[in-house]
Amino acid sequence: MKKNKINLILIISTIIFVFFIGIFIFLLNIIKNKNEHTSVVMATLSKNMADKENINTLQKKINEFDDINKKIDSYIVDTASIDTFVEFLEKVGVDNGVILTVNGVDIPKNEKNKISVRLSIKGDFSKIMKTVAGLENSPYYMNIVSSYINKEIKEPIVDVTNPSDELKNNLWQADLTFSVLSK
Repeated sequence: MKKNKINLILIISTIIFVFFIGIFIFLLNIIKNKNEHTSVVMATLSKNMADKENINTLQKKINEFDDINKKIDSYIVDTASIDTFVEFLEKVGVDNGVILTVNGVDIPKNEKNKISVRLSIKGDFSKIMKTVAGLENSPYYMNIVSSYINKEIKEPIVDVTNPSDELKNNLWQADLTFSVLSK
């Protein structure tokens, strides 16, 4: 009977041992599958985060490109809105205290993407030079083809009662021809 009891305990222990080993292997497989699943989810999450960063970077680059494109467009005169450009030129004259007259705006047929502008400026020498410098430093891409500056010669007025007439004799005139890029 003792032998049967020992055999029974051995069989039950073996069954319990195999059962626990089975549970251990089962739990090990569950943990392994969860780790694989977690790894796949982490890889997918990492890829999605990298894609999101790339999209944000791409969006920033697109915005920078748009800003650069707008800046480039500000250097170029649109042929459909030449009147805006002429208003800009006249405003430069008013801002500098000279009489700026646009004598002509031509779109040469043999040259693409260029507008030829002729203008004359009347006023004090220093104001004319400020105006020319203002035009050269304008946001438009201008190429001055010719410039001619001369003093208007008039008979001197000798009127002691009105000294401002003598200042009117100190007028200068500048004639400029330049080309500007257009689209």
